[in-house]
Amino acid sequence: MAAAEAVYNLPVDCWELIFTFLIINDDDILIHYVKTLSLVSKPFLSLISRLILSITISDPTPSFLRRLFHRFSNLNSLHLSFYHLDAAVASSLRNRPTLKSLSISYFDPDDENYVISHFLDSLLTLKGLTCLDLLGLQISDDFLSSIATEGLPLNKFVLRSCTGYTYDGICFLLSKSSGIQHLSFHRNDFLNDHHIAQLSLFLGALVSIRLSDCWNLTKSALFALIRNCSSLSEITMEGIGTKSVQTSNSFKDFHVNAQLKSLCLTYDSSINDANISLFASIFPNLELLDLSSCDSISERGIFQVLTRCCKIKHLNLSDCRQAWLLRMNFVTPQLEVLNLSGTPVDDITLYQISKSCSGLLHLSLRCCKHVTEKGVMHVVQNCTQLEEIDLKFCYKLDADVLVSETVKRDIVPPHFLF
Repeated sequence: MAAAEAVYNLPVDCWELIFTFLIINDDDILIHYVKTLSLVSKPFLSLISRLILSITISDPTPSFLRRLFHRFSNLNSLHLSFYHLDAAVASSLRNRPTLKSLSISYFDPDDENYVISHFLDSLLTLKGLTCLDLLGLQISDDFLSSIATEGLPLNKFVLRSCTGYTYDGICFLLSKSSGIQHLSFHRNDFLNDHHIAQLSLFLGALVSIRLSDCWNLTKSALFALIRNCSSLSEITMEGIGTKSVQTSNSFKDFHVNAQLKSLCLTYDSSINDANISLFASIFPNLELLDLSSCDSISERGIFQVLTRCCKIKHLNLSDCRQAWLLRMNFVTPQLEVLNLSGTPVDDITLYQISKSCSGLLHLSLRCCKHVTEKGVMHVVQNCTQLEEIDLKFCYKLDADVLVSETVKRDIVPPHFLF
């Protein structure tokens, strides 16, 4: 009993460290901890309330938001999702002028009104707003211009599946927001390569950009970003168009770019081995390369990446139909994550991988129809740091035989996903 009282009477600073450790980014777990710990005592309730900095809410009422802001006095990041949106909810944001990050998601495809107009006046009161993330909203050029004119200190701006705005609105905003470091457009149907080339001239501080399902863009947009945004360390271009006026020769005048660490070019059938080889020579410090569903690349281009990019840790080749990787006669101990899901790899490939990639931590072989327990055992035996293998839908593989083989050979197996 005395020991329990001693623990309970720990100094506030100690409890703050404990609760800070417990409060994590998973909202479901966070809510569980908040509810449970807050019931223990009023001091705990007060301490927990001060430590909550970010929270996610669905369809909140104005009165609920006011109570939330009153309780969590240090809240600076808010994620709101709505099926019904009104001006009263928007005006509630004025009760928290210290918000730094705001995410608004709207899920009513039948609403054709410029619903974001409800938020404009409230947004302009958030003088310290550095992150704005909008999903599924109808916005306007006037809305974007107002944000730019107000001079909000945005360093992250995201528009996902938003409509109603044009290039003029985006251009004005970015021309006035020189501090933007993270930029993302998803499902934009008007941005083209020329637009990106022009916008990139305003983005000298840009660190990461994501362009997903922007079908009018091609590799030419990638060239413009690399040429004009020298601070870029992460580029993601998913599901872009394929008709580019540029060729692989377009990269020959580029100097080595040591800044870029992450390159994601998924669902692009125009990416070929020549492109990949040039990427490898220009971006020697790549740590992540995602080429999933790029049907035109083969092991020839992949080997260029693995031999030239000596820091690469994460390689995603899922659904690359020509990625056999049969002749890996070099060592890549730095590679930690390898995704070969849906590729034609077989036991011979796995044997080569087991000899070349000794540092693997995670390997995905989902839907690899030619893999058997023999090939997997090569990897398990030689990649001793392996933590997890995804073997779902590997129909030639017998899970019971594989597990019994690890027992028979006295091997501590990684986590198998069957």
